[in-house]
Amino acid sequence: MKATKILPLMVILAIVVVMVAACGAPATEEAVPTEVPTEAPTEEAVLELGKVVIGNNAEYPPFEYVDEDGNIVGFDPELMAAIAEEAGFEFEIVNTRWDGIFVALAAGEFDAVISAATITPERAETVNFSDPYFDAGQMITVRADTTDITGPEDLAGKKVGVQMGTTGDIWLTDDTEAEVMRYDENTLAFQALANGDVDAAVADGPTAIDIVKANPEMNLEVLDGVYTEEQYGIAVNKGRPDLLEAINRGLAAVKASGKYDEIYEKYFGTK
Repeated sequence: MKATKILPLMVILAIVVVMVAACGAPATEEAVPTEVPTEAPTEEAVLELGKVVIGNNAEYPPFEYVDEDGNIVGFDPELMAAIAEEAGFEFEIVNTRWDGIFVALAAGEFDAVISAATITPERAETVNFSDPYFDAGQMITVRADTTDITGPEDLAGKKVGVQMGTTGDIWLTDDTEAEVMRYDENTLAFQALANGDVDAAVADGPTAIDIVKANPEMNLEVLDGVYTEEQYGIAVNKGRPDLLEAINRGLAAVKASGKYDEIYEKYFGTK
């Protein structure tokens, strides 16, 4: 009796197993990359990270700037929002001066910094950096009627404006013979150039191009040539390895989904 009852039950179970396996089979051969999370972060993970405070110097368009309504906008804030959504944490961006931003981060005033910040060995001594998210380099801007500056070798003895403490400042100081004129804000250096107070200005290429394009009345021109190879990263307090991991995970997901390309095209056009 037991044998005759068990046999049909075993047959039914075998059929169910086959049906479940068939339902779970992929419809196509596409595979989700293993490094990209396929499930939303748990509420516990969000609570563990807490509300993330992010430092930003909103004076570097199109990466970050303050719009007419007083909001901090640009490529970096929009990318950060996409990363946070993927990684599952809330954040607040605080506008602060560039000079001292990494000191403030290391001291715990911020949990992270996203502000077109180049990854350098010196900075990495006090903060951690995420995986790179943007390639950039220094470019030279002159007045449109300038004829005696065509490259770095022509900066010798010339007054050149730059934002203080940036990699542009470092490049001018270490690799040219220019008289470096330092300004608190990048846009002030370009205004000084337009006013004739300096002979040229140096900034990351995308920013220089954006400023010149947005202010045709300045009558400035960005020269051909990129003179450094730099990568931007999101700086993270060394005491927050959990946040660093979440940011890298979110960045990978944003790139894999195509959202990064959408944001890039919005601010810079097609790669």
